[in-house]
Amino acid sequence: MARSSKSAARTLEDLTLDSGYGGAADSFRSSSASLCCSEAHGGNYWHLTDSMHSRHNSLDTVNTVLVEDAEILECSGQCAKLPELEDVPWSLGEVASALCKDEEMSLPTPPQDVLLRLSVLVSRVLVRVAKEAQRLSLRYAKCTKYEVQSAIKIILSWSVSMSCIGAAVSALSMYNMSTDEDKFSRGKSARCGLIFNVGKFFRWMVDSRVAVRIHEHAAIYLAACMESLFREVYARVLRSALLERDNGIPKFTVEVLEQAVNGDAEVWGSVQPWQHLICGKNASGEKCEGGE
Repeated sequence: MARSSKSAARTLEDLTLDSGYGGAADSFRSSSASLCCSEAHGGNYWHLTDSMHSRHNSLDTVNTVLVEDAEILECSGQCAKLPELEDVPWSLGEVASALCKDEEMSLPTPPQDVLLRLSVLVSRVLVRVAKEAQRLSLRYAKCTKYEVQSAIKIILSWSVSMSCIGAAVSALSMYNMSTDEDKFSRGKSARCGLIFNVGKFFRWMVDSRVAVRIHEHAAIYLAACMESLFREVYARVLRSALLERDNGIPKFTVEVLEQAVNGDAEVWGSVQPWQHLICGKNASGEKCEGGE
């Protein structure tokens, strides 16, 4: 009888997403999908690379290669690129609502082509953060807000990362202060004060196998950080001298977005399609202010 009860308990434990600490790391390594691009079996897919088992793998993710070196690698076809996400955990409608959320940016909604291009750029940051969070989650096979927070600090510049983390802390505080009645009357996104759907981010993290066990706070942090990053990039473009205005209304085009991003040393490197990360330089190779 005791043996059968133990067997049933073990079976239930195996069926649970958060299956405890015993053997979780091994199962994670054996069943993990990829956060790197591979063309095996006729298409791109997610997989966990061997280099991520190293103790010093931030050097793999954060590689301050010179811009001219990156161009040479790209031309020669030796520079690996990030996978382009077909499904992102947000919609263009949510992006438009997020950009108009702040009162100081209550401007006409950008055109669809601008929103689409902005979504592609930010999705590359999402892949970078997910890759680094996956690496940081290997030890305990669990992704929490701390792994996401550390990944944000590693990938983004100091000022941009502090803005994103500040938004994540605010969202989590609102979520923790919500009452028991809110659990049944309001969704997690509303309780966090977010436009982006926290549930979609959690499902995306599970499908991408960032870790065997994913805490709900990790999804809240990631959703808040990505929503804040959209507004941060949008605000930087609005402050750009390249943006022309007609009777006070900005003419927002894809060309203006690209030029503004290319000239911003704190943003440009993280939104590039290459797997290695160029830090502190813009498209012209100029360092950001205060950089050495």
